[in-house]
Amino acid sequence: MTGPVYGRFDQEQLDVQYSPSSLVGDLQPYLDDYAEHSRRVRAELAGVAHRDLRFGPGPDDLLDVYGPAGDRAEGHPALFFIHGGYWQQLSKEDSTFPAPAVVGAGGVYATTDYTLAPRARLAEIVDQVRDAFAWLWRHAADHRIDPDRIVVSGSSAGAHLAAMLLATPWRRWGLPPAPIAGAVLLSGIYDLAPVRHTYVNEVVGIDPGEVRDCSPMFLSGACCPVVVAWGEHETDEFKRQSAEFAAHLRARGCRVTAYEQAGRNHFDAPLELAEPGTRLHAETCALLGLP
Repeated sequence: MTGPVYGRFDQEQLDVQYSPSSLVGDLQPYLDDYAEHSRRVRAELAGVAHRDLRFGPGPDDLLDVYGPAGDRAEGHPALFFIHGGYWQQLSKEDSTFPAPAVVGAGGVYATTDYTLAPRARLAEIVDQVRDAFAWLWRHAADHRIDPDRIVVSGSSAGAHLAAMLLATPWRRWGLPPAPIAGAVLLSGIYDLAPVRHTYVNEVVGIDPGEVRDCSPMFLSGACCPVVVAWGEHETDEFKRQSAEFAAHLRARGCRVTAYEQAGRNHFDAPLELAEPGTRLHAETCALLGLP
């Protein structure tokens, strides 16, 4: 019998806690749905799509912008979405599905690629996503975006990366100290220490320095309104991470809305971004200042 490797969990228990697919029968249908839904959306929004915009010199330094609809000249709010996949799967091609709900409400939707582990270290991925956001902020006028109304969002590993944007010293990127208007964080990982002891780290290779420098739970930064949400059918550790990160943000003086998405699991929770009438869509539109 093995003893605890982190907290009260032995190795098998900890691996299960950090395996969201342990609570769904089959992961693949969710991934297929992301891809197919996103493919349909790209066809639907082809007329307002700006694809594969280059924000850096690397082969994965690409982002897409959708919208705005119509020819109104003034700046629109934008949602900048970062995909999940445990820093080692998926892409912006799987992340277009929320675009119609945002563009239809009068906003702009942007989503970025990043180099996947193990081809990039986690700290490199964090800086790459920072570069993508900084590019979007600087080129906001080119896409009729109001740079003061950009909300960041992500699911799972994407929520971790979005949370790292909140902890970024933006002056190093030539931006104002608080360029983010709000954040919508879904089923994220905010403390990397336990992940370092799981099967996930066989690919990602998180080291102690990255635990220190890339765990949003232990970092500070400019405050903005934040929505922290997680699915009802998540493991205890994913729920704990979300609740404790919400408390961390509140302790820093941020305005936080934290709640559990009834009936949702780790993989279908972000679909509510694409569904007008859901609480998540309403909370996101409120941060964007859209009806």
